[in-house]
Amino acid sequence: MKALTGAAMAMMVAGLVGCNSTENNSTSVQAATAETDLVHCYDVNVCGGHNDCKTASNACSGQASCKGTGFVAIPSKACSDVGGNQKDAWVGSVAKADLVHCHDVNVCGGHNDCKTASNACAGHASCKGTGFVSMPAKACADIGGKAES
Repeated sequence: MKALTGAAMAMMVAGLVGCNSTENNSTSVQAATAETDLVHCYDVNVCGGHNDCKTASNACSGQASCKGTGFVAIPSKACSDVGGNQKDAWVGSVAKADLVHCHDVNVCGGHNDCKTASNACAGHASCKGTGFVSMPAKACADIGGKAES
């Protein structure tokens, strides 16, 4: 068996580094294009037209008269975490990169995605308004939350 020369060894290492670099790039591309579901989440919007669509009296975005009328499109987990209800079978999708950390909206009992003053893990919130829930920025405003900037 022949011993590898320094040049051959350098080429082999460069090839391995190149493969590793390609793998990391494809992983970051997958992360950038990752999506999550969107559902019609009812009973969570604030007053004054904060809804995406559909009430008993109209079918247009922003025409809800008061709290809980119409729906807001957010991920199904977020809908549960903010105390909403899915009342229809519609499902869409949104890029995870388009979600914001929406504060002051979760219900008690561990309904959060992460990060409170006392812990850094999803599902460890002790009560309403601790931690954040991930959702689109418009939805955060529509349910009375504060998007992290």
